Amino acid sequence: MSYHRHVATVGAAVAVTLASVCAQPAQAVDLPSIPAQLPGQEAPVQHDGAPVPVPFGPQDYVGYISDISSHPHGIYLDVIDSFAELRENPDVMNSNLEQVIAINNAAAGNPWRTRRAQADARADRDGILHPVADALGPDLAVHFRAALAENRLPKTRMLLGGGWFARAGGPASSTFIEKEIFANPRPFVVAPDRVTRYTAPDRDFYSTSKSFPSGHTNQATWATTLLALMLPEFGPQILARGSEAGENRMVMGVHYPLDVIGGRMTGTAAAADRWNDPKMRANLRAAAEEIRAELEWRCGGTLAECAARGGAYSADPVGEYTRRMNYGFTPVGDTSAPMVVPQAAPDLLLGAFPELSYAQRAEILRQTAGPAGMPLDKRGERGSWQRLNLAAAMAAEVTVTPDGGVRVRG
Repeated sequence: MSYHRHVATVGAAVAVTLASVCAQPAQAVDLPSIPAQLPGQEAPVQHDGAPVPVPFGPQDYVGYISDISSHPHGIYLDVIDSFAELRENPDVMNSNLEQVIAINNAAAGNPWRTRRAQADARADRDGILHPVADALGPDLAVHFRAALAENRLPKTRMLLGGGWFARAGGPASSTFIEKEIFANPRPFVVAPDRVTRYTAPDRDFYSTSKSFPSGHTNQATWATTLLALMLPEFGPQILARGSEAGENRMVMGVHYPLDVIGGRMTGTAAAADRWNDPKMRANLRAAAEEIRAELEWRCGGTLAECAARGGAYSADPVGEYTRRMNYGFTPVGDTSAPMVVPQAAPDLLLGAFPELSYAQRAEILRQTAGPAGMPLDKRGERGSWQRLNLAAAMAAEVTVTPDGGVRVRG
């Protein structure tokens, strides 16, 4: 079967399944009681004078229009389908392999880095919240993890915790279907003698499922993008930590840089769908209030004050995020192509720039976009998810001109 017929057949089946399972309105679903083991339903530890944790109710586990992607076939295939053409480019594919081997081999003498990569690898089951707490800085990270351990962030855990069961994820953003369509073998399968395996006794990190796009990177991206919206004081730091989780897939030797770039693209598109879903946005904002109240109670000040005491996760989060947008690839397309901002993307800057209009936020994304013509940069009316540099956009210094335009510096 040809690539395009395979896409159409699989996509149609996925759309029908997702529509039947996920699109029912909340009031039409006869809900059983929520099992205690679901994320966000565990009994919290109570403290005198502390905020009282209140979990979401059963109605908040269902009824999200964004459970089905806004993209064709109900998934995110169209965001990354230029990979099919790249596979016919031997220079790109050779660079794809050699880069992951270099990154994987370089980590062999760095136990701290390999342990960190293993911790990020566990996030598919254990959840991303614990590892990405680093982005809040050393002091707040301790408070955040303590709150998670005491089940005092039930809304946050329900939406962003619990690995694949995180409710702000969902079936459309899983990447399972995209992997099957492209059926690209992993680096350690292609070059077993050149990839070092960083194993652990309690977990097999070397699944032979397909590689493109990276599901772990997709998960880290949508989760950290939403968390950056919820906590804009830490936006670039949180995004940089999410990008590190993607790079750590190459440290493990289980993904190529194109897998990681593709996972970032699908994860960003999935986050945009979630944020543009009114019910999900309202619940994410409720979770943000939960985090803010808990951390300010624990640290005894505003988040900005507490962050200033403890230092930052990264001295250059924008630089780190930007470097990981394209890794060591060179352009393969038109380097002069204008940036077309995807329609769903501008509201991803609402946390950083709530006072600006949709058009002004779109212009910030255009002015901070990465270079044109890089692998997976998709041109056309639907825009390029590959070129979006959310860290640079959130950190930008913006001036509004008298005519309502925006000028970006930084």
